Order: sequence, then structure tokens, then C-alpha cells
Amino acid sequence: MDGSSWILAIGDELLSGHTVDTNSNWLAQRLRQTPYPVRRMVVLGDLEDDIVEAVVTASAGGASRVFCCGGLGPTPDDRTVAALARALAVPLQDDPPTLARIRQRAERLFEEGRLPSPEPNPGNRKMALVPAGAVVLRNPVGSAPPLAIPLPSTAEPRWLLVVPGVPRELMATVEEEIIPVFCAGEGALVYGEQSFAGIAESQFFPLLTQLALEHPRVRFGSYPQARPGDVVIRACAPGGAELEEAMRELRERAPSPLQF
Repeated sequence: MDGSSWILAIGDELLSGHTVDTNSNWLAQRLRQTPYPVRRMVVLGDLEDDIVEAVVTASAGGASRVFCCGGLGPTPDDRTVAALARALAVPLQDDPPTLARIRQRAERLFEEGRLPSPEPNPGNRKMALVPAGAVVLRNPVGSAPPLAIPLPSTAEPRWLLVVPGVPRELMATVEEEIIPVFCAGEGALVYGEQSFAGIAESQFFPLLTQLALEHPRVRFGSYPQARPGDVVIRACAPGGAELEEAMRELRERAPSPLQF
């Protein structure tokens, strides 16, 4: 177990470019404030074999938290739950409370004239199927149930956390159901950044190389900005004092701006 998270973003629409994967971006920002910052992101389509392979790889990779995002809906291309059962070698089974909620919703929509029958259709019915052993979480704003599934561990608990792909459902579920229970605690890393003007990014190469040797626990990255010659140097470290010392040296030893 390495104290990090993996994100598995699932959906053909992500691979085709029809949908921008804003979920992974938001989730990475949120998780960097917890003890489980993101180490790897994987985007894959709605192919059951691919999902199985990704989950098995993530589980074997030692991540403390593995997030599966998307593919929980009522249509045939929503294959995440079935793939999880295969990956974990467990059967699918009905979750009675979820099925009861689905029935109540179908009856209400029937009474409103929005469904032809009070009985859930096969698509909605399949959303009550969950892998055996899964903890069913509350979806604050939707129907598809999020899941927490324990992963093999010889030390602290590891979790596979399965959340809907609809952004508002994902965000609400993560904030209300997952962060307080499964990702509680202070951030494992602290971040800092410094902006520079009139200095080409390549000019920082010698300094950043040297700082990385002097501060091996600090990770540096450089990011050119829209205006030529402007760059942001961003760094992260396990401790605030360590980061501040490295950032102070960065400012003091930075190359001189170009003269025009």
C-alpha cells in the first residue's frame, strides 16, 4: 500500500472526445487535500474486458484508494458493475434497499404519467445489482448507488470506490459519502508556486536540476504561460518547512529576466 489513489475514468464518450473528462480533474484537485493524492489516471471505454483488466491492475498496483468513475446507469453500455464482479471474482446480487428506492421512484413516475408501468424496467432494475461484499453508499442527487468495496490488504484497509459519472452526482457523492469516511485526514503533500516574467522556461533547467538534488523530497514542475517569457514553477513536498526552504532558494537563485 502506497498511500495514493488511482482514478479509472470509464466511458466511450471520453475516448471519442465527445465528453471532456472534468471528473478526473476535479477529483484529483479534491484528493490532493487528503492523505491519498492521485498517482495515476486511466481513461478507458465501456468494454467489460478492459474494465476488468484495469481494476485488477489497479488492485495489484498497491494504491490505497482506487476510484472507478462512470458506467453505473440503466443502459446496456453501463458495464462497470458487472466488470467489477468479474474482476473481484464475486457474484452480483440484489441490494434490497436500492431496489426498494427504485420501485418507489418508478411508482411515483407512473402516478405522474411519466412511465407506462409502476414496475421498474430492466434498465433501472439492474442498478440494484451490486457485487457481493460491497458497501452500498448513498447517492445524494441520483439513482445509481455508489459503492465501497474492500480490496486485499495486509495492513491498513484499501478501498475500491465506485462513483457515478454524472459530474454533479460524482461531486456530491465524493464530498458527502467518501471524503468524510474513506479519505479523511490532512493532505499528504503541501504545494507552492512562484511566477516569473521575462525568463525562458529552459533557463530554469540547471537550477531545478540542482534543487532536486538538494531537496530530494521536493518535486518541481515548470509551466509556461500564455505570454512568452512567463513561467510558473510549482512544487510539492511532504512538509511545509521543507517546501518553503526549497521555494526560497528558487526565488533567490532564479535566472535574471531578459532585457529588452
